[in-house]
Amino acid sequence: MTETLSGKWWELLAEELNTDARWSEAARWFQARIEFRHESGAVSLDVRGGKVVSVTDEPSARGADILLSAPRAEWDRVVNGQTDWYRGTSPGLGEITLGGDTVLAMRNIKVMWLLLEAMKRVREEASARPEPSPAPRPSGKEIIGRYIDVNGIRTYYEEAGEGRPIICFHAASQDSLMYRHVLDGLSDEYRVIAVDAPGHCKTLVPEGGPFESLTRHAEFNEALIDALGLDKPAIVGCSMAGNMVLELAARRPDGYSAVISSEGADYTPTVSEFFLDMLKVDGQQILECWSQSLTGDRTPADRAEEVVWQIQRNTAKVAAADLTGYAGFDVRDPMHKVTAPVLLLAGDADWLVYPDQVNSTQSHIQGSEIAVLAGTGHYPMIENPYEYNEAVRSFLHKNDYK
Repeated sequence: MTETLSGKWWELLAEELNTDARWSEAARWFQARIEFRHESGAVSLDVRGGKVVSVTDEPSARGADILLSAPRAEWDRVVNGQTDWYRGTSPGLGEITLGGDTVLAMRNIKVMWLLLEAMKRVREEASARPEPSPAPRPSGKEIIGRYIDVNGIRTYYEEAGEGRPIICFHAASQDSLMYRHVLDGLSDEYRVIAVDAPGHCKTLVPEGGPFESLTRHAEFNEALIDALGLDKPAIVGCSMAGNMVLELAARRPDGYSAVISSEGADYTPTVSEFFLDMLKVDGQQILECWSQSLTGDRTPADRAEEVVWQIQRNTAKVAAADLTGYAGFDVRDPMHKVTAPVLLLAGDADWLVYPDQVNSTQSHIQGSEIAVLAGTGHYPMIENPYEYNEAVRSFLHKNDYK
């Protein structure tokens, strides 16, 4: 294997980038000198018109436009596929420091993300991908879309099946489509409902703009549950809503028969203010790469592509509002009030909601359980719908919700 980060290695990286059509297209109008620093030295790549035109095994004499600094061990983690641009630059999760013209880097985040992805491919030996997750198994029940007025907001939801209700709340910058395989898969024995949150897809924007607080989402969803006449439903959430259903459970301890928090936690201080500001400027590009970063290696290509497509359906303003609420979320103190059965359902390829967060959340909720889906990322109901549905079903049966 070529020695990682040696002079020859960087030349191979330049060759890899210059033959990568996706990167060349993204970098077509991009011009910058990018400097990579570690304790042993620095290397500069000069990028012009979609190509690396030179590699310098030292700091650029003309100065760098973008600086990426990290310990050698962190660059090795990038090369070995253990981290990437998003995780590596996230405070508290990675050790890559972004310097120089940081706005230029974020406005061209697809160039930067694909550059670090190419670093993984320079190795002479590639790791074999595991067997993909199984295909979904639909019940064949009809999915029906409806509208309901909730606190003066025209609200869209879909439902399928009959029986005891499960109501599903989606992740940031997504909508009820996220749960299409849950509507298909669990409606054989449950009435499954999936909702567009205010300002998302077919639900109108609240007066004053999208909610920037998960507590406001919780208040709205309490009103929605009441308007639908649901008696102690099972509630399901993912990511932003995986957090929010924990708050719901603490607000109404006797209000729910079961709580499934997917990729959720009671404390998520993992999105920087700078990231949120840049999201408002160039959200679609950021979300395109972010969602790929958070997708697991058992996810088939078509479902991975659907993850990207779904998260780009909502506006950057909505995404920024959602992640503002996510980044400011902390309900550790009231978790002792939760009495409903709680399942913390996590994909082991999700770096955003990492095991320590999930384990800490479990320690705050008496009797709560953890289930882990192998090779699955931040969007388990899209990436791995059959195993996700069966984990939910098994938990509901265990708690006599049939």
